[in-house]
Amino acid sequence: MRWLLSILAVVGLAGALPIFTPPTAFACSCVYPPDGSQIVEQVSNAASVFLATATAERVADQTAFYEFDVREVFAGDIGTMTTVSSSVQGAACGRGFQIGTEYLVFTSTYDTNGAPWSVNSCSATTEASNDRTRDAAVAVHGAPHAPDPHHDSVGIDDVGAPRWWMLAATGGAIALIALAVRRFSSNRQ
Repeated sequence: MRWLLSILAVVGLAGALPIFTPPTAFACSCVYPPDGSQIVEQVSNAASVFLATATAERVADQTAFYEFDVREVFAGDIGTMTTVSSSVQGAACGRGFQIGTEYLVFTSTYDTNGAPWSVNSCSATTEASNDRTRDAAVAVHGAPHAPDPHHDSVGIDDVGAPRWWMLAATGGAIALIALAVRRFSSNRQ
């Protein structure tokens, strides 16, 4: 009898296990897809919006940096060239660009890794030929204008400096300050 109760308890627990197991989580899932029915709301959330051609790519650690030649600006202070960052991993909402292709780019200022802007796969960013997204950008931000030639352009080599380089520079500055303090205090004695 005891044996039968043990088996029933194990079977009962095994049957209840799916009830207590959390659902599968996805690292990157958009609330709504680009070009979906809520495109105007999605376009409204961008920190900057511009029409530009991807001209270069550089990968550092888990971040890709893309340089763009900017043709039109809908929102944001942008020069004739700018750089955006994105994760190289799709599970982290990374978004890639094809060099030589023109895009309508919707950016964020979150997690830029030194670039002025960042993008992810949940933004409204799309190829320039997507008229529905362009119409939504005009509805939200107004007609585009030329990029500001006086605004600092940010190239791909201007961003994403390796962290070890910054640490070495900081360490060198601290060493120089310590040496100067030591010499100053020894001269006073």
